[in-house]
Amino acid sequence: MLLIAAMALPGGARMAAADEPVLNEVGLHGPEGMLALAHAAELRGDNRLAIELYRRAQEAFPWAGAPLTGWGLLAARLGAAEQAATLLTAALDIDPEDIEAAAGLAEVLVDLDRLDEALPVYEMVLRIDPSDVAAREGRLYVLAQTGTPTQQASAPALADATVDQTPGAPSMPLAAPTLFDTSAPAKPAAGALWR
Repeated sequence: MLLIAAMALPGGARMAAADEPVLNEVGLHGPEGMLALAHAAELRGDNRLAIELYRRAQEAFPWAGAPLTGWGLLAARLGAAEQAATLLTAALDIDPEDIEAAAGLAEVLVDLDRLDEALPVYEMVLRIDPSDVAAREGRLYVLAQTGTPTQQASAPALADATVDQTPGAPSMPLAAPTLFDTSAPAKPAAGALWR
């Protein structure tokens, strides 16, 4: 069973007493209910409660990757990149098809300047969803930063990807490297973590 310690809160803060009834009931809601409560706490700006709910959801449902994905994405938004990478990697260990965890992990790895690790994660996202523009841009950014020519990069899912596979429809590549100026690439938008 994977257990990851809760994020340290500034000043060793504890949960507010008003939050305790919610925390005592979370086990009754199942993973989806617990995640909905955590997401609602995030929307209210109560990150401490959200972290605690993600942690409890992960403990109660260790086979579910979604609590780790939500927790990892929140950690990334809060600037805890190393912890975010650990949480998102753990989520992918549970569910290798979790595109949200993979996309978030790739962005965190770029932020940590671990570009060689980010490239295969971007390519994994593109194998799952070849139309993911943020992953496409991130991949091109990493290729440009590492000096890898786009023709040599491993991206089998992109080789024959087209917009429309209907017979007779014009075939247009989804990722045309000529559309991007790789001489001075922009870093992928940080807002992509908010998917």
